[in-house]
Amino acid sequence: MKIKILCAIALLSTSVFANDPAVPEQMMRGRSSQYQDGFRDGFREAVRMMNSSNNNWNNGGGDYGGNTIRILTAMYGSHAGTCDFTERLARSVEGKSSYFFKPSNSWCGDPSNHVAKEARIEYRCSQYGRTKRVVVPEGRGEYLRCN
Repeated sequence: MKIKILCAIALLSTSVFANDPAVPEQMMRGRSSQYQDGFRDGFREAVRMMNSSNNNWNNGGGDYGGNTIRILTAMYGSHAGTCDFTERLARSVEGKSSYFFKPSNSWCGDPSNHVAKEARIEYRCSQYGRTKRVVVPEGRGEYLRCN
């Protein structure tokens, strides 16, 4: 009887956590609704990627040709707060050799209200190529190029 109850609890808890992970609400307190939406989206995407049976984290993320942009890091914000939009930008540039990027709150919310922000992006044009770094102030645009 005890084993049946433990199995039922384990099965129930596994299905609940696998389908809808609990977003850590305490990390969003005091933030704008736009920031909270971006945080939730990013959190769910990270959980989806970790649970994916075909994730490529151990092999560097896949096969990248010499003319394809590979995003290493992408951060948006200021001294007052930042957010990480690396995965979101990587999906946007996937398979492209150039991409016009314009930083705004639409990438991951507003990490620092009423403060000028900038995006800091590191990328490569091949898996082992030289790392390129760009800093783009909010409201301006910049091409990420591998051609």
